[in-house]
Amino acid sequence: MDKPLFDLLQRQQRDGFPDLAGAEVSATIPIAEGLVNEAIARSLPPSGRVGDVHVTVRDSNQLAIDITLSSPSFLPSIPVTLAIEDQPLLPDRPTLGLRLTRSAGLAAMAATFIPSLASQLPPGITMDGDRIRIDIRRLLADRNMAEWLDYLTDLRVNTRLGAIVLDVRARIRPK
Repeated sequence: MDKPLFDLLQRQQRDGFPDLAGAEVSATIPIAEGLVNEAIARSLPPSGRVGDVHVTVRDSNQLAIDITLSSPSFLPSIPVTLAIEDQPLLPDRPTLGLRLTRSAGLAAMAATFIPSLASQLPPGITMDGDRIRIDIRRLLADRNMAEWLDYLTDLRVNTRLGAIVLDVRARIRPK
């Protein structure tokens, strides 16, 4: 991007986009599972307990996830399914709710390892039993991006085969 244009956009962002006040946008943003998997791989600490996470996005708000531990290497991956259950309510509750379903064949192993993995989740992601809460504001704040959430008026997270689909509505409010 051209530096003068980039500087102009940064200034507008810093000031709350005053010259775009009243703008509204709706977007449907499909995020392919390949991009999801790449983002997860880049965020896993190299010396962490989890060696790999592979997500397969299914229809009907379902995510099939294979978790491979760093050690011991002889253990097979742990298959789990996540179901999207609660959508964020903006601006008051920017939290996505998921439910964890353990694979029947590896339920005993999953029951052993999932609680210990839950203690290593990044800030903003919590697990209570089979419920997972993703605090979107906290995740964005850790990346110095929390102010972007202030523009959103609605956010829906759904799935279709091969992609997580974000339906977003945003507005720049007049100052």
